[in-house]
Amino acid sequence: MSGEQIFAVNGVRLCAQTFGDPADPAILLISGAAGSMDYWEDDFCDRLANGLRFVIRYDHRDTGQSTSYPAGQPGYGLPDLADDALGLLDALSVPRAHVVGISMGGMIGQLLAIEHPDRVATLTLMSSTPGGPGGPANPDLPPITEKMRAAFAAPRPEPDWADRDAAIERLVDGQLTAAGTQGWDEARLRAVAGRVFDRTITMAANQTNHYQMDGGTPMRSRLGEIAAPTLVLHGTEDPMFPYGHAEASAREIPHTQLVPLEGVGHQMPPPQTWDVVIPAILKHTSGGWDDQAERLAARSRAASDPTGWFDRLYSAAVAGEVDMPWNRMTPNPQLSGWAADKELIGDGRRAVVVGCGLGADADYLASLGFDTIGFDISETAIDVARQRFSKSAVRYQTADLLDPPADWWRSFELVIENITVQALPDPPRRQAIVNVGRLVAPGGTLLVIAAVHDEKPFTPPPWPLTRAEIDAFATDGLDPVRVEQLTDPRWGRRWRAEFRRP
Repeated sequence: MSGEQIFAVNGVRLCAQTFGDPADPAILLISGAAGSMDYWEDDFCDRLANGLRFVIRYDHRDTGQSTSYPAGQPGYGLPDLADDALGLLDALSVPRAHVVGISMGGMIGQLLAIEHPDRVATLTLMSSTPGGPGGPANPDLPPITEKMRAAFAAPRPEPDWADRDAAIERLVDGQLTAAGTQGWDEARLRAVAGRVFDRTITMAANQTNHYQMDGGTPMRSRLGEIAAPTLVLHGTEDPMFPYGHAEASAREIPHTQLVPLEGVGHQMPPPQTWDVVIPAILKHTSGGWDDQAERLAARSRAASDPTGWFDRLYSAAVAGEVDMPWNRMTPNPQLSGWAADKELIGDGRRAVVVGCGLGADADYLASLGFDTIGFDISETAIDVARQRFSKSAVRYQTADLLDPPADWWRSFELVIENITVQALPDPPRRQAIVNVGRLVAPGGTLLVIAAVHDEKPFTPPPWPLTRAEIDAFATDGLDPVRVEQLTDPRWGRRWRAEFRRP
């Protein structure tokens, strides 16, 4: 976490704070009306940053340490707050961000996505609305609940906003009134409210001006213009914007996923929901498991741990933070096609699948009658494989190709290497290639399947193999039987190379 910084943006002061590595994809957190960045709690931001995101939170005008105006005299409107968000990204040299907005912050996010689509990678809307409160202006949207209507109809007297205890009591009361049955940890909420008070320049302005500013031109008719993939996270008990607002947003904004938050009201998601909310945001902003793998592999290489990223990627997938990598329940068609051509029958012979991942290839070999081991360096992958193929005869186990059990050398009549070595940089790729060959027993066969290197620059893993690298599998005395290039309709050109030990 960085310290708070003041940025000169659009003629005002904006206070912001960042978490994580600026080289990672940026997430811009935009608070709701009267909401400072304090409502995005440190632990929440840390968890997003630990998912390899550069997290930015900031104070709107009239919140926290940002520019304050006289109470009742906001010198700005909603479009100005959207320009502030854009200016902050400029100040932080962020060309494009994943925008996450709650309540009014969601409306700011929608405006950014409509007017500046090149700056919004994805959009996440929390406790927000496609058009404002239900009523005559939006007859198709459900109105505020009777509970909230009653609270508005009989407001408590204004506290002395300069009185810390009274101000905290009012802030807490407002949050509890809008909360759902998931509720709040009141002690935690009071701590946040205390921080809000201590950091806010003028509490009276903070609690007044956002509700009096110009809301700008209605955007609902333009929601269909939003091109950014959109995630809607919405409480099923929201009394301000009942759940029908979320359903309307999902209908009207293209490419939208809707995730209900059971028992949550019009509130920041309470910590007990973070195991749903944070993985959903991380998955939505991941760019897919290929992009996440690239980020993880780069860190592993920098830490001189070239294989450590595998388990982090699988673990992230199990947590719901990214799609499951190499996710298939059927064998690689180049393996099954090769086996069919040979009318392969195991007859109890020993086979091993190198870097077996989620287990489909190993289970296939077992179905052909091989006494099969499937191993992977990722404990998480092995756990998933055991669950997926719980009735399989395969012995799934954790092992390191760079340092396998000594009794595996020259012990397998069939060795399958499918896309594993190419996921390693060099070093240790060369050693991994040699070790694969050393697993083959006398009279045994090695089948290698890998992407074809076509001399183009290739930054993320996996790194396709050259012909020289394919030939290197014969280093330990194996003879090449057949090396061919095939075209995979999904993945492009593939090596399929067969070797045999005399």
